[in-house]
This record gives sequence, C-alpha cells and structure tokens, in this order.
Amino acid sequence: MTDHRSLISAISSYVAATSTTLAGRRCMAAWALTRPGLARYKSVAELVRECRDSGPQRQDKLLTELLSVPADGLAHIAILASLSPRLSGVLATWRRGGASATDLKDLEAALVSECWAEILALSDALSEGHGCPEGLAVLIVERARQRVRAARRREVRALYRRMPIAVVGTWAAGPERSTAERLGDEVAEAVRSGRLSATAARPVYLTRVLGYSDTEAAVRLGYNQDVLRATRSRAERALVA
Repeated sequence: MTDHRSLISAISSYVAATSTTLAGRRCMAAWALTRPGLARYKSVAELVRECRDSGPQRQDKLLTELLSVPADGLAHIAILASLSPRLSGVLATWRRGGASATDLKDLEAALVSECWAEILALSDALSEGHGCPEGLAVLIVERARQRVRAARRREVRALYRRMPIAVVGTWAAGPERSTAERLGDEVAEAVRSGRLSATAARPVYLTRVLGYSDTEAAVRLGYNQDVLRATRSRAERALVA
C-alpha cells in the first residue's frame, strides 16, 4: 500500500542518510562553528530527533538556531524533518475529512512547498536582524496549512467562474444530452437569474454534474459532509420549485 506521507517520510530519510556522509558531518561541524548552541550534537539526525521530540521552548531554540545557519539548504531540510509529526497530523486531518489518495499527494506536496517558503522567509528575517516569534513549529505549519487551504478554495471558485461559460455554454441542445449536462444548464441558469446563489449551487455542481463523491466535494469546499448534503438539498429544492 502506498504511504500517503511518502514525501514527508522521504525528507526524514534523506536527513538520516545524509547525516552519516562526509558532507553531512562537515555541515554539522560548520554549523557548530557559527552556532555554538549546536556544538553538542554529533549529527544532523541527532539534532532533528531532539528538535522533533522536545517541548515548545526547547524546540523554538533549536529551530531558531537552524534558521540562523547562513544559506544552508540542509539546515532548512532539517527543519522540515523536525516538523514531520505536525505535517503528518495535518495530512491525517485532511484524510479523515475525505480527501482522496490522489488529492492527498497534491496536498502533501503543496504543504511541504509552503513550509519551505515560510522557512526561507523566517531565515531571511533573522538575517536582517528581526527576531523570531514564539511557537515556531506551530507557526510554520499553520501558515503553510492556511495557504494551501486558501489556494484550494480559490481553485474551486475559479472552477465555478469558468464552467458555466466554458463547458455548460458549449453543450449542444438536443435529446442526446445527458442528465448531468441538462442539470448543469439548469444550475447555471438558476445562478444567472439569481434564483440560486453560487455558494448554494456548488455542492450540486460538484456532485451531480461533475461527478465528485460527497467526501471529495466536502474537502474541496471546506465543508463537513452533513453541511454539504444540507446545502445541496436546499439548492435542489430551489431548482424544482
């Protein structure tokens, strides 16, 4: 079975493997010269383990030390590895919300990418003399999670702006059209006439027209499944009224 956390696991495995190489040992030695707080660690992997398993205050101190290492990609990767339990927790929440295996792979890549961007931004801020906020691990992961969620919502909104014109509007009239195509026309017309709001129409469009499952649609819209079904039911009653 494919592990939906494979990218996060690969990052941790990379750090563990690199720690045993000459390059990894040289990096650790160079860090100790510029950041004396890291001198007690024999390897990058040992540092990551302690950072990952420590309480908030100790974790903040170690993350700040890693962020302060000048222009070192391995230090940033070590931060990602230290955050792996929190990143995995975010993915587990999305999985329980009904995200498909394919969606989880995309979400994982986006989450790691946003964490990397946040790490670079914090590292730049430190190099410019700014301080680091408290609760760094929570801050980095939460900012990344919020940006991934916002991007998904923009994607769904863009879908609904495009679909009635680009797809529904090009369907040819005639008896050969499917039920889903005819329903798409009805939903688009109801939104255009103001009889149905775009928000109310989205659960109908995703599940009845585009064929998403309730769980997939709920994740994409940021609803739980009960809210999705209730919203869809009200919209369907409005369509037949």
